[in-house]
Amino acid sequence: MTNKLNRSDYLILDTLHGSNMTDQFHSMTIEEIMEETGNVLGVRMTVYRMVTKLVKLGYLEKGVMDNHANTYYLTNDGRKLFKEDKAE
Repeated sequence: MTNKLNRSDYLILDTLHGSNMTDQFHSMTIEEIMEETGNVLGVRMTVYRMVTKLVKLGYLEKGVMDNHANTYYLTNDGRKLFKEDKAE
């Protein structure tokens, strides 16, 4: 399944991993992901499509709402992509 991921997908996953966003209460909005990556991923809609793809692949899940925005965090499958974090 990892062959379906590109560099931008990994950048999103790495951003969430580096910030330890691993449960519904520790999660980031698309806007926060864009800020953390220095806005290199493109416009908001582009990032939304990438995040939606990662949710469908099972690497991310939606967390609690932040005002009116969805938040996202790494699932166990998403965490397993990183060598130093071997999730159960």
